[in-house]
Amino acid sequence: MKRIIFSQYNDNIDQNTISTNQYKLSQFRKYSNQLEQAQREYADRCGAEYVLHRLDITDYDTLQFEKILQLERYAENYDQILYLDFDVVPNKRAENVFDVFGDSLAMYPLYRDQHKHELKWNIENDTYDNQNVYCKTCAKNSMLILDDGNISPKLYNTGVTYGSSNAIRNLKFSQQLNDMKELLDETLNDSIYPDSITKNFFHNNEVFITYLIERDKIECTDMNIHWNFILDGFQKESTDIAYFTHHVNKEFELSFS
Repeated sequence: MKRIIFSQYNDNIDQNTISTNQYKLSQFRKYSNQLEQAQREYADRCGAEYVLHRLDITDYDTLQFEKILQLERYAENYDQILYLDFDVVPNKRAENVFDVFGDSLAMYPLYRDQHKHELKWNIENDTYDNQNVYCKTCAKNSMLILDDGNISPKLYNTGVTYGSSNAIRNLKFSQQLNDMKELLDETLNDSIYPDSITKNFFHNNEVFITYLIERDKIECTDMNIHWNFILDGFQKESTDIAYFTHHVNKEFELSFS
């Protein structure tokens, strides 16, 4: 059974926002060795290879789809693949992800009701952006509506993406990427959501992969919060339940104090 864990690091552009953020970039540069070591040590404990792809991509649209396309490439030669955003730190007590999820496709689902604090803040301040969970979910649902599909409040976070080779190939993501881009563009003129939401629609890997799973009724195991414990502007501290701490806020000192 061939297993691999991979991540990607690009020094030219922040990996989670469209605009370059100097604080986040400086944090990546400061902690890059420790981030790589933590992921590599976890791969060793799981009996998996580890590869860190150091990218030189300045276009965000290209960068944020690269991890899904790389999953497909690895599916040609490996049986089980785990992708980790470079800001994800495995805890030393984390279980073996390959043994837990086996032959499945697995990601952590973000639900709108789990982000009521974020949604309430957006509504009160009349502010949304294209990284907002609610906006991404609306974009996915707009695509499903055009396809006469059923909508849901679910959006998968791809910062931790696990799949067997068969499960990844079954997505046929790259084969349908251009069609999904065209479909999302259509929603800009034909959406049930107001302009304050649709103006933030953009080509996004989480929107597209969730759309495919729901449209084609692809089986996907919902990871629990242990596997993708997200630290952001609202959740600022990790807990003992975290197997993987996802530092969206880039405050890596919380893991490497």
